[in-house]
Amino acid sequence: MLWRRRDETGPLGVPLGDLLRMLQPTSIKASLEGNTVTARHEHYSIRIEVVPPEAQESADEPIRAVVRMITELPKPVSSLFQNHEAEATAAYNAFAALGALCGDRGNVYIGSRLTIYEADDSWSNLHLPLLAFTTICGSEAILGALRRTMTNEGHRGGPSKWTARDFTQVERHLSRVCVCTTGGLGFTAEFGLSEGAVSAAAGHRKTALFQLMADQPHPELGGGLFCLLQMPHQLRDEHRLNQVCLQLNNMEMAAHDLPPHFGAWSPGKLGNNPAYVSFLPNPLHAASGIAVNSAFWAMNRAQWANAMLASLGVKS
Repeated sequence: MLWRRRDETGPLGVPLGDLLRMLQPTSIKASLEGNTVTARHEHYSIRIEVVPPEAQESADEPIRAVVRMITELPKPVSSLFQNHEAEATAAYNAFAALGALCGDRGNVYIGSRLTIYEADDSWSNLHLPLLAFTTICGSEAILGALRRTMTNEGHRGGPSKWTARDFTQVERHLSRVCVCTTGGLGFTAEFGLSEGAVSAAAGHRKTALFQLMADQPHPELGGGLFCLLQMPHQLRDEHRLNQVCLQLNNMEMAAHDLPPHFGAWSPGKLGNNPAYVSFLPNPLHAASGIAVNSAFWAMNRAQWANAMLASLGVKS
């Protein structure tokens, strides 16, 4: 397998040398210095840095390290976000795949984050491919979609490598903890956000809606798996919703005990509600169980977002 782990150590036990080897066959020029890999694309660079957690929030699951990926936008692109970060980032984060437009006061960047736990042995089959393909195409998902929108280029299509068999596997795992269904090239689940909340069909209002779809190609990356988590919270107006989405994306970059952040918060489709979107391009289908992991990450993210929204004065 391409990302078979080598026996070596790295900053805080994260073998960044593995990432360098995966990038070698590409046109990306990558180098390692200390705890940081710098990956240079033609028009921008990505900084992949390993940092310690800001706090050990759980004694049961201690955190080994946090990997943050930050793409500084090219100046012609960054100028588009000056003085109206919330509106502009919300619009373009709808095209997010493996990272989100984050920032404040004119400093907008594309960010992703991976929290790695001491007992986690998913480096080779999950974490490494996620980091590698985010380095290769995570930023391009947003920048390319932005370019296609501005130049009226056609969107890319193509079939997804995810099939009904993948969704059946997700349902087998998730049906133990929540209401979920699958059919064709899709999967749907509801995550209760309060005691006794199970399903909107039963009249429960405090549930988050999660969907996996293999028939929604990305405009820049083509076929893959579209993941959508919609929170039930409805805000009073579009501007406030955009501000909240930007705040959530900024919070996701903290070195905390959080599910992996490879996507973006943007306006949802339930009426002024925040939603988390991500897209796994076809090459990530080879990462064993990534659809199942994405579903459990979404379930944990729904609980975290419910608490964060409450702290921002937003109630469901």
